[in-house]
Amino acid sequence: QIREVLQTLYGLRLSEGGIVDSLRRLAQATADERARIAAQIRAAPAVHADETSWRENGQNGWVWVRTTPAGACLYTYDHSRSGAVAQRLLDAGTGVCCTDFYAAYNGVLGRKQRCWAHLLRDLHKLTSAHPQDAAVQAWAQALRALYERGQECVGQDLSAAQRQRAYRQLEDRARALGHCYADTADHPCQVLAQRLRRHRGELFEFVRVPEVAATNNTAERTLRPLVIGRKISGGTRSPQGTQTRLDLASLFQTWHARTANSFAACFSLLHSALPQV
Repeated sequence: QIREVLQTLYGLRLSEGGIVDSLRRLAQATADERARIAAQIRAAPAVHADETSWRENGQNGWVWVRTTPAGACLYTYDHSRSGAVAQRLLDAGTGVCCTDFYAAYNGVLGRKQRCWAHLLRDLHKLTSAHPQDAAVQAWAQALRALYERGQECVGQDLSAAQRQRAYRQLEDRARALGHCYADTADHPCQVLAQRLRRHRGELFEFVRVPEVAATNNTAERTLRPLVIGRKISGGTRSPQGTQTRLDLASLFQTWHARTANSFAACFSLLHSALPQV
C-alpha cells in the first residue's frame, strides 16, 4: 500500500525492501531524540506505565510503554512480562509511577499511584453481585466516598502541607477499610480489602502531587494505537522489525501527544542530523 501511494501521488517507485531499509535508517538517525525523551521520562514528576501483548515472528511477547503527562513516550519490547522488566524500565525514574494493580509493578522503587479506574470497576462488580448485602453496599460506598473526597481535594487550591495532610487522612481511612474484611475468609469484600491493605500508601498520591492522575488512562490510551496495529498486522516478523516499529512509534506518539506536526517535526529532526541518513 505504501508503494502504491508513493507511486500514484509522487511517481516514486520503491521496493518493499527499500521502504523497510528507509524506516530502519530513520530509526537509527533519530536515536538521540529518543535518548532525550528517555531523560525526560526519568525526570518527570509522574510516569504512567502499562503493557500489552505483541507477536514477533509468531512468538508471544510484550510491549511496555512509559509515558508522561507532558507527552513523552517510549515503547519497549520484551519477551517477558515479569517484575524484573518493570524494574529495569522504571527504577531510574524520580517521579511517581502510575500503574494498574498488576503484581509486576510491586517491586518498582519509589512512590506509586495505583489506578482508581480499575479499582472502581471491580468495586462496581462487587456491588452488582451482592445487591441485597447491606454490609457490602456500605463498605463499597465508604471506599467510593474516599475517592470522591480525593477528587474534591484535587479541585481545591491547597498548599503542599494541606495536600500532605489530606493524603495521610485518606490513606489511613483506606487502610482501615482494608482491615475490615481482609482477614475474613470467604467474605465478598475480602479480595478488595486485601488489595487496599497490600497497596497502602499507593492510592492517593494524586492528592499529594498535582501532576499525578488518579487513573492510568494515559498509558492505556498510548498503547491503543499499537493494539490496533497488532490486530491488523499480527505483529512483526523479526527483532529488527520490532525495534524499528517501536522506535518510530515512540517518536510519532510523542509528537502527536504534544500536538506537534509530525511531518514537520520529523523533517526538522532529519535536517539537523542529515549526515546520519
